[in-house]
Amino acid sequence: MTEEIEDASPPTIRALIEQYIQGRLNEKLDKLKADDIAEREKLLAKYEPETWLEDASLRISQIRLATHTPKQHHPSSKASAMFYVQQNKTHDFVGSQNIVLEPDVIGNAAVLDVFKLLRQKFNHISLLERLLKADKDLISALSTNHEQAEIRYKRFLAFSELPSELNAGKLSKQVYFPVYKEGYHVLVLLYPSALVHCAYQQILNDRFGEQNKILREARFKKLHQTQESREYPNLLVHNYGGSKPQNISQLNSDRRGSMWLLPSLPPVWQGQVVELPKSGSVFTGYLTNRKDVKPILKSIIHMYRHQYERNNIEFRDKRNDLVNQLVDCVIDMSLELQQSTISGWTLEPHRKFNQAESFWLDRTYREELFDKEDQNELTNEEAEWLEAYRERDWHTDVGYNFGHWLNKILTTKGKLPDLDDYEARVWSLALREKLQLLKEEFA
Repeated sequence: MTEEIEDASPPTIRALIEQYIQGRLNEKLDKLKADDIAEREKLLAKYEPETWLEDASLRISQIRLATHTPKQHHPSSKASAMFYVQQNKTHDFVGSQNIVLEPDVIGNAAVLDVFKLLRQKFNHISLLERLLKADKDLISALSTNHEQAEIRYKRFLAFSELPSELNAGKLSKQVYFPVYKEGYHVLVLLYPSALVHCAYQQILNDRFGEQNKILREARFKKLHQTQESREYPNLLVHNYGGSKPQNISQLNSDRRGSMWLLPSLPPVWQGQVVELPKSGSVFTGYLTNRKDVKPILKSIIHMYRHQYERNNIEFRDKRNDLVNQLVDCVIDMSLELQQSTISGWTLEPHRKFNQAESFWLDRTYREELFDKEDQNELTNEEAEWLEAYRERDWHTDVGYNFGHWLNKILTTKGKLPDLDDYEARVWSLALREKLQLLKEEFA
């Protein structure tokens, strides 16, 4: 977990600094043996505030303040880190530019104790933030001597400035970006350490924070809560630095070298389960009860009941339009079955499926037989099925089944007893023509 940095209670910044130095000294003294007087005297001299601050102002040049770091891509990379100072808003697009980010540090891990000092807070403002803003109180606190305080301030400030020469590093990931004819810029990919750490803290709080624990418990007990509970499924843990994460960066050390990666995978398509016909034909209640078919049937019945001039052009055009819509619904249904069913489903003994409709709907089985035919692996039964498929005019048979089904719907459910075989032939022809038109691609 990220190291907690409490707001300082000392009355002045100098008192805060001396408190931090004393804490570091106490850690060292606690590890000494009682009779090791010489080492104790040496530590007391080293951790005298003025001595320690002078040494710290010299050692801080061995680390570099950064928001983007190179060693996550390769632990031996010598590429320069970049410290991005937040600028004024330049656009209104959603982005990370308005997030307050905690800076990272790279370099000699033995000097990170100096950076930990700068992370201390006085009146809710970190010493690092005061350093970058040239806070006068902080500068005065760096030494009892005014001139020495200014010198130390400049030394401390230098670790946030970019080096005079930037190094791409031969171990870094690089992209050659064309800018003009036969000319390129070398772009070095850096790790957005400060932004990643911000995301880590958010995920950490959402997963293990007390508020989220309460929300998860309420959800388990099916209790209503006004706040949202956030979950992050399928996270992947990426570790940097092995047993020494501090060699990568300070924020990496705060995370113990771990970072969660969110899944970046295409969604797995979970198609709707297609219900199969229970009888030997689709021209039954299976088709009648489809949501897209019901309103069309209702419109056809209404038209026949309320328009008595059935032989005029207006009636026939309206009827043909509705029937064409119905034919499209039948084609949609056939595509669902062709694409969502297993091979040979129409040949299952309990279905006793109409053979013409089997030729039409069992597309997977048909293509399977074509492949087996190319390899000369057909059984006698499969060869007979394929031969019948090629010889039989199954488009006409399917069209006839459709016309008979629609006529039966209109005469029974629609109570239109005066319909004859002419209408049935019209219905049959409509579907047959569509099947013939689409047979190369779909049927």
